[in-house]
Amino acid sequence: MDCVEKPKSFRQKVFEILEGGLRGNTAARIFSWTMIILILLSITFLIIQDIDRFEPYHEIFEIIETVTIGLFTLELILGFWTADLRFPGHPRPRMRYMVDFMTNVQFLAILPFYMGLLLSGTPYTEIAEWFELLKLLHLLKIGELGLHAWKEKKEGQ
Repeated sequence: MDCVEKPKSFRQKVFEILEGGLRGNTAARIFSWTMIILILLSITFLIIQDIDRFEPYHEIFEIIETVTIGLFTLELILGFWTADLRFPGHPRPRMRYMVDFMTNVQFLAILPFYMGLLLSGTPYTEIAEWFELLKLLHLLKIGELGLHAWKEKKEGQ
């Protein structure tokens, strides 16, 4: 009897892209490198946003930050959507996803953007600005991707 592989669902394909890492399929590698570049851009903008000489570019930085945060948010939502594939057999995979260390790192890294939107124009605006430092947590995501690539390379040897 011929074993015919069942076509992958859209959700399965999304999961493979999210979890494929630097050594996954082409789409997963492109996604991972894109996320690394976006993280580095986000951190670079965080560092240079208050330097006077970059003031003329402030509006461009804000647009890029908004798009970047949107993509990071989408990644979290898609991760939640595919949690049962990430944690197969777990009785509550979405809850497990929500308490995952790296999920919380990603959430805390985008939180300042949303706090800034909510607190803009209030007496608490300055507090939201201090939370901008949480964006540095995205560096842990780069470390996670590198660790996955290193483990996969070691297993392949």
